[in-house]
Amino acid sequence: MKRLYPIIFACLLVPPLLLAQDAASNQSQSTNIGGTWQLSWQGRDGSQQATVLIQQDGSKLSGTLQGPRGSSQLTGSVDGNNVSFNVPMPGRRGTTTLAFTGTIDGNKMSGTLQPQGGGHEGHGGGRGNHSWTAVRQQGNSGRSEPAQYQDEDDEYGL
Repeated sequence: MKRLYPIIFACLLVPPLLLAQDAASNQSQSTNIGGTWQLSWQGRDGSQQATVLIQQDGSKLSGTLQGPRGSSQLTGSVDGNNVSFNVPMPGRRGTTTLAFTGTIDGNKMSGTLQPQGGGHEGHGGGRGNHSWTAVRQQGNSGRSEPAQYQDEDDEYGL
């Protein structure tokens, strides 16, 4: 009988430990955000919109952003519920990279957008952080139509 106590003790202790380990590994996995998203951000001229198609391979993101000035590639990453991606947007004064960072909550994302490069440093209007939100679309969604802007600072509504 004394030999059975360690076996019984192990049988009672091991399953809860395995369940706790499984729960911890599920929390460290990245959220799946692959699909089509309707993205909007606040610029100095009000709300701007774009359609984002995201492909996900583990924690790596790739895809396209179809916005006011056409389509651009995006690259980024997801870590748990945190997301970050960059979209280079060519302009008349060089390429402006739109750097998005935020959090994921189911079929919604939100965060801040920071334009970098493209004549925005040291030039009025385009600097600073902007808020953004995105909602995952079901099925295929329409694309934003390109808009014409008078000034480079207005190219991306920043």
